[in-house]
Amino acid sequence: MLKQLKSQKGFTLIELMIVVAIIGILAAIAIPNFLTYQLKSRQAEAKTNLQAIKTSEVAFNAERGCYIGIAPEGVAAVVVNAKPIPFTWGAGLPASGVATVWCSVTTGGVFTDIGFKATGNVMYQYAVNTTLAPAAGYTGPASCATAPVGATGIAILAQNNFVATATANLDGDNTANWQSVWDSSVDHGAYDCTTGIY
Repeated sequence: MLKQLKSQKGFTLIELMIVVAIIGILAAIAIPNFLTYQLKSRQAEAKTNLQAIKTSEVAFNAERGCYIGIAPEGVAAVVVNAKPIPFTWGAGLPASGVATVWCSVTTGGVFTDIGFKATGNVMYQYAVNTTLAPAAGYTGPASCATAPVGATGIAILAQNNFVATATANLDGDNTANWQSVWDSSVDHGAYDCTTGIY
């Protein structure tokens, strides 16, 4: 019996320590990359919803003859040192009730007025400002400069464009500013105004 135990082979303590060190190094490399990919995947929400908002605004303009500003809806505000709490969109805010005076007196409303409704929970705050811009060539960087922190729902009659924004602080870092900002306008789809920032 004693002879059998002596003939059994196993790992030495040094070999085990080397394996543990290798696993630790791999984890130190993989975990930050995983977190970055996770935040990047959350930005897909902004891309999808901004495309839908753009389509809804363009359809509204085709039917009524103007773009409308839309008050912010979604995540209420940046929470410093805390990840954002998902906002359940549900049915959205009720219609503003001023549809009879669109494009003549009132040009501000809510997302329900243009027929947009996000599905499920959202991590961004969405809003639309109308704006006066060239008929063509209103690029992402140009529109980002008009609403870098998030739209406020401002609308002025007879403006020929809009900037829809999606703003969030996905990583919940210790800043009071929005970090991830996306926008869309009549001239372009979803555009990342803050590439690589979450």
